[in-house]
Amino acid sequence: MALPQSIKVECYNNILLSKRDLIVRRKLPPLNAFLAFEAAARHRNFTRAAQELSVAQPAITRHVARLEDWIGSPLFRRNGSVIQLTREGALLSDLATTLLDRLELGIRDVTRIGKNELVVGASFDVAHLWLMPKISALRRASEAAVNFMTADDYRAFDDPSVDFSIRYGKGSFGANCADLLFSEHCQIIASPGFLDKHPEFDPDAPLTTLDPHLIFDHGDPHDVGWITWPVWCGLTGQSLPDPGELSTIRSYPTMLDLVSAGEGIGIGTKGLEDDLIASGAIVRVGAPIAREGFGYYIVYRRELLEKPSFARLREHLLDQV
Repeated sequence: MALPQSIKVECYNNILLSKRDLIVRRKLPPLNAFLAFEAAARHRNFTRAAQELSVAQPAITRHVARLEDWIGSPLFRRNGSVIQLTREGALLSDLATTLLDRLELGIRDVTRIGKNELVVGASFDVAHLWLMPKISALRRASEAAVNFMTADDYRAFDDPSVDFSIRYGKGSFGANCADLLFSEHCQIIASPGFLDKHPEFDPDAPLTTLDPHLIFDHGDPHDVGWITWPVWCGLTGQSLPDPGELSTIRSYPTMLDLVSAGEGIGIGTKGLEDDLIASGAIVRVGAPIAREGFGYYIVYRRELLEKPSFARLREHLLDQV
């Protein structure tokens, strides 16, 4: 029996709508779950994530479980009240925080938030590991809103929308002023569990006592001067195996997560992994390396000193040093 014309038209329209949805709908995770995961990963704590988002802690747990179902992989390892990111969780955490930082900065430009604001440029690792734990104190000290622009290429921080930046180097940043925040202090890092599992490991000769695939190198893609394994070998007089045999981890926070999970060793920077050291998740081993003049600097244009909120924030940071 033939269908009435009205039903044929309705079916045809439904097919068109379905095809249009397939074209325009983005394949994105549930956004509430994404926000809950980003906060939980940044704080490494579900309770603090719930407090930040003004929801109950079980809601964070449900959102994270929903996102894990959507991703198809666990994002956290849970051991009682202690949580650690899995490899997939670490990668997604880096992406989530970077995207939300850029979204926040873009919204600032669209809504033209008032002048009582400071935009600080920082690499993702510095923003995630050093600035974010201090964000409340920075906002109180400056009496201003403090927002981030994250980029691993420091040239992005020359944009006029960035008030100042945190950069690694030897103190010379063109025409900008620079104040040292903390000096370079690099040392091999490993988890206690990894050390127990690999008694053959000698921190004074890691490249000859460990499988190279257990040695994580974060690289230096923008030539800012970080101590990588090739630099470490040059400073200690040791031979470097084929760099391609090392495990390259382009994200420093991801490297810290992998080291904390006992999957290998890396070169740590004092000032960035201090919370993990304090918790006992990782330990520093072997002799430290520190090159004169190298470290993390607050970099700014001289005229910015006339901005009261920045002057207060700079004084606060230097007092912490």
